[in-house]
Amino acid sequence: MEKNKELIWCYHSLRKGSYDNDYIFYKDGTILHHYDRTISKLDIEEYVSPLEISDLEKERILVKCKEVCPSNIVEQIETILTTK
Repeated sequence: MEKNKELIWCYHSLRKGSYDNDYIFYKDGTILHHYDRTISKLDIEEYVSPLEISDLEKERILVKCKEVCPSNIVEQIETILTTK
């Protein structure tokens, strides 16, 4: 995770039971995807664009965000996810 970027929110999820599948959203609009691919390929980090996130995953992110975040954070995450 970048130390000099201003963090908005982290979405933490598990896929296939125990593999991390997290998205970290920053104030500058960047998204860092932190995930595990296999048992031997863990803690992969790469920046992704909103277009690289599936609609289903975006919906999961927004549902969770609406549950735990104030409305101003929800608005920021929605804006980032709909940017092309």
